[in-house]
Amino acid sequence: MAVEAFMDRARELAERGRYTAAPNPLVGVVIARDGKVISEGWHARAGQEHAEAAALSSNGTDARGASMYVTLEPCNHHGRTPPCTDTIVRSGISHVVVGHLDPDPRMRGRSVKILRDAGVEVTVLDDPAFERQNEQFFHYMNTGLPFVHLKLAATLDGRIAASGGDSKWITGEAARRRAHALRAEAGAVLVGAGTTRADDPSLTARDVPDQPPPVTRIVLDPSLTLDPEGQLARNAGEAQVLVFADKTALDGRQKRLEALGVEVIATPHGANGLDLRYVLKDIGSRGVRGLLVEGGGDTVGRFLRDGLVDKMTIFYAPTVLGADGVPMIGALGLSSVQDAPRFSMSGVEQLGDDLAVTFYPREEASDVYGSG
Repeated sequence: MAVEAFMDRARELAERGRYTAAPNPLVGVVIARDGKVISEGWHARAGQEHAEAAALSSNGTDARGASMYVTLEPCNHHGRTPPCTDTIVRSGISHVVVGHLDPDPRMRGRSVKILRDAGVEVTVLDDPAFERQNEQFFHYMNTGLPFVHLKLAATLDGRIAASGGDSKWITGEAARRRAHALRAEAGAVLVGAGTTRADDPSLTARDVPDQPPPVTRIVLDPSLTLDPEGQLARNAGEAQVLVFADKTALDGRQKRLEALGVEVIATPHGANGLDLRYVLKDIGSRGVRGLLVEGGGDTVGRFLRDGLVDKMTIFYAPTVLGADGVPMIGALGLSSVQDAPRFSMSGVEQLGDDLAVTFYPREEASDVYGSG
């Protein structure tokens, strides 16, 4: 097998941690000797074996003189697990092929130097495909902010609810399952106060394989209207709930929510409501690396208007609601088509009768990922 085939397999293995590895990156490993795979591994969950150690411990693999193909630069620091560089050197691996350098400030090529100093041959591909696979991890490490992924479920004419507010269910079961998987992948989900009032959501990740870690639930609630009897407050003990409210709204009402386990954060105002950059910085400071923004339309519009969207997925259902339906995106304050945010389509997938269409901001899609 060629290097490309081993790296493709390593990337496939990394995907097995898609919904469980957060906040750690996805990593897959293939160990081969004489052109044949002798062991494989992947990182499944934070606190468990890293992919390199998993591959080396698989079936008591004797890796002396073998080659390791790994999607991301091996770690060189102590965390909940020992440094992978030490494990690799002790194993007798003679050659390591790295898909991409790790953007973690503790890494960024340092592991490559450690391995080379120990006599291990290292080849670094720096293939953007491996960055794309770990887009939220790379974004977080480079900015300190969570990777913002907008998710919308809409009719063909761009409506997310009927005029009376009813939105259950616009899309079918397969699309809803995928939306829950996106929550698990991100590790955190955000909605506006209007969505909590209209839908009383739980915002959990259900029907996702491999039991992902609990998802952090976040509400933008300037006037602090979250119902203490609603699902989010009543189930705050099961997974973290953060409520960002205007500082002037903290008049004592927050105490009842806090007694239930909800954390209420005093938030300054920006030009058009709560300061979203402040919100993202706070979330990022907690180690949250991905954020799925689910709406409603005004909240989605705010993120778009402030230029804070890193990815967007729209689930289109084959139905229409007409002009009296609720639009999927609120006002953007645009006076010219030239000022409109522009996106490049990355993929289309049919899910039952629905279509999932994924977009990236045009500049990011062309400069980072090589899309047209």
